[in-house]
Amino acid sequence: MVFEAETKMLESFGHEVFCYTKNNEDLVGQSRLTNVKNTIWNQSVANEITALIDQHGIEIVHFHNTFPSISPLAIRAAHQAGAVTVQTLHNSRPLCAAGVCYRDHQPCTDCVQTPFGYSAIRHACFHDSRMATGAVVLKNYIHRVRNTYLNFLDVAIAPTHYIRERYQASTVPYCPIAVKPHFLETNLTEGDGSGGYAMFVGRLSEEKGLRTLLDAWPKLQQQLDLKIVGKGPLEDEVRARSSQHTDPNDAPNAGNQITYLGQLGQEQVYDAIGNAALLVLPSHCAESFGRVVIEAFAKGTPVVCANQGGQAELVHPSVGGTFQSGDAIDLAKVIDSLVSAPDRSLSAMRADARREYERHYTAEINHEQLQRIYTDATKRRWPDRATVNDEPEHHSVRPKRIDPMSPSLKSRRNTPQESDVQRDTNDELGRRASTGPETR
Repeated sequence: MVFEAETKMLESFGHEVFCYTKNNEDLVGQSRLTNVKNTIWNQSVANEITALIDQHGIEIVHFHNTFPSISPLAIRAAHQAGAVTVQTLHNSRPLCAAGVCYRDHQPCTDCVQTPFGYSAIRHACFHDSRMATGAVVLKNYIHRVRNTYLNFLDVAIAPTHYIRERYQASTVPYCPIAVKPHFLETNLTEGDGSGGYAMFVGRLSEEKGLRTLLDAWPKLQQQLDLKIVGKGPLEDEVRARSSQHTDPNDAPNAGNQITYLGQLGQEQVYDAIGNAALLVLPSHCAESFGRVVIEAFAKGTPVVCANQGGQAELVHPSVGGTFQSGDAIDLAKVIDSLVSAPDRSLSAMRADARREYERHYTAEINHEQLQRIYTDATKRRWPDRATVNDEPEHHSVRPKRIDPMSPSLKSRRNTPQESDVQRDTNDELGRRASTGPETR
């Protein structure tokens, strides 16, 4: 999603973008040995990227994801071909085989501080397979000792300070890391919160804190219904709890209801968020960012989230509140305090939430931030080369997707260029090239 949004944003501002992506479906039919080799060291892709850079004069390659098919070797290839190299840190995959630093229902950083992920192999952290985990761990180790991310990346982009600090505290040597949040590619219409309910949107799973949320609702002192949107392994449990009302012996408001809405379309989700009084995100896993948070801000809806990870960095007191992760009692207290606060109404928070979106998370602001990062990286790499802002105001836009099933490259002729982007299901690269987030 970030990859597509960033590509469209760059094209809309006149940049020429080449996309190179690889889809996980390409792995079907290949031997395990071939897949392992390509995960660690894909020379074929590296050669393709070098050829694309030479053919199109690509100056900036922006990687979003090199896992599992592209491999970090592509970063070195792009750098050695003369391109400025950029990487967006969507998760913790270079530090953690699972990519999320979460295991056995709790945060885990066992491999972040060690040179080799023995713990990950022991616990089969990737797809519950020691063999598959071993391949990811070996990939991480090889590119750590070869200093791939230090010597061949010009800059990395973290969506939050939390992610930057995690990388900086790890044993993996890294290039300079800038902080640039994600953004919304479309300007959502502000909602009014007239529904008066709280809302959860996301995967219905243990790590997303669903049980904490369900346990907190009977403990509320204030009148507030809850609506849940999403799918996942806890769907049956959510359905069962949604038919229950608050126990009058637990709290004075027996009318608080939990309603499960299932999976909704994107526009329906936006409407529901805009009509909600609060968005509640009780994740046990420390999220790297939280796109749904800025979607709520765009709709003017305050947010309550766990006090950890990137989401907590986005939610300050004027736009919501935070609670102790995993603590249902504290979650109920925070929600009660926001609903009943005599000195600050939820309507005032709605105005602040919308302002927060307009100040930090629009496409226009994000484009300025990304241009500065590209320009600074180019100046460091090639001090005598013209920067993005030195180029003519008129750009000839020729968007070109090199291969819809392979990483994407963004290029720059008389316009600034973008970087490769890769998605979870796709690996992608670009001329200012960028690659998108990984999928498991």
